[in-house]
Amino acid sequence: MKKDDGTITGTPDLSGVLDFLKALSANNDRDWFNARKDEYLQAKAKVEAFTAWLVAGMLKFDKELALVDPRKCMYRIYRDIRFSNDKRPYKDFMGIFISKEGRHGACSGYYIHLQPGRSWYGAGVYGLPPEKQKKVRDGIYFQSETLKKILSSTAMKRVYGGKMDESARMKVAPKGYAKDFPDMDLLKYRYYFVSAQASDKQVSSAGFARKVLDDLEAAWPFNEFLNEALDF
Repeated sequence: MKKDDGTITGTPDLSGVLDFLKALSANNDRDWFNARKDEYLQAKAKVEAFTAWLVAGMLKFDKELALVDPRKCMYRIYRDIRFSNDKRPYKDFMGIFISKEGRHGACSGYYIHLQPGRSWYGAGVYGLPPEKQKKVRDGIYFQSETLKKILSSTAMKRVYGGKMDESARMKVAPKGYAKDFPDMDLLKYRYYFVSAQASDKQVSSAGFARKVLDDLEAAWPFNEFLNEALDF
């Protein structure tokens, strides 16, 4: 919660959320879910409160989130199975994307993924259309030293290892850039994201929200760099 003077109060409680998701993963069908709808709504309410607390705190370092509605940052638990061979009706995780354009925005933002044994959080851009992907690469091409300085900062090294997700790096460089560009490796990413893992114990602990807030603040310069490239 946030007082009128901007002070953040209270401590979000995510206890029980991972327990529900673990049970859902083992019983992913509508009858089971409908019989435990109240448990889901309790877990959802906790994640919504967690999100609202984060957004209130993030406004201290990212003013572009001023118009964000925390209730619209969570992704639906229901899976779109129309074109999928996997007909399980529900996701076994809860996802939150906080950005200036909302959870479906084509911009850089902050993501929190809550899933038993696989929770993580971070910042960046993912799934951009080709023209926006090129804007990011152009921004890096002309300001690679700035990006390297951001990634090598003490906070980024401490939280995210000082590097982007290596699984997103391609072997071949994208076309349209000078072959002798010294930082070509920075252009090879399919998406640009930094992330940190979180254990189940951490997620359920009283200090998790504060840790996530502090760690997302560390990623704010990275987030700002990407959005400036996209807005250019």
